[in-house]
Amino acid sequence: MITVKPLLESDLEFLNKVRNENAAEFLHDSRTFSLPDTQEWFVKTKPDYYLILVEDTPAGYFRISNHSTANKNLYVGADLAKEYQGKGIGFQAYNYFLPYLFKEYSLNKITLEVLGSNSRAINLYYKLGFVKEGVKRQEVLKGTEYTDSIIMSVLKSEYDGNILENKQQ
Repeated sequence: MITVKPLLESDLEFLNKVRNENAAEFLHDSRTFSLPDTQEWFVKTKPDYYLILVEDTPAGYFRISNHSTANKNLYVGADLAKEYQGKGIGFQAYNYFLPYLFKEYSLNKITLEVLGSNSRAINLYYKLGFVKEGVKRQEVLKGTEYTDSIIMSVLKSEYDGNILENKQQ
């Protein structure tokens, strides 16, 4: 069973581990950080992050940014611990979290950006009902290669129509 709870300072060691293990391959920012750096960032910025739990065990986290109450939209992203990747956890977690975001934040639209090289995540987002809005060409340097950043979004009216369909799969 998937649940989500606000990220606490006591969860930062887990967050730091997951972020660092995903940075090189999946994140727009490849830098890694020490635990003290992460703790300082958390206290200073008070980020809007949520822990993803599988049977009460931390499996990853959601991050929220660029929330506009005037336009009723925000950006979302998620990272899973390596041991939880490729098991359908991301799909379940997003299906749990997206309705919460639409309702609690009174949203019309949820947007995300994904690296063009991350085909598994892109397929997940299409399955969830996200549509491709655009491409920032060669936006991110990964090693010696540039990769695109793909902008995708889902509207509340589009996602509402997919909830039952997705849960029946």
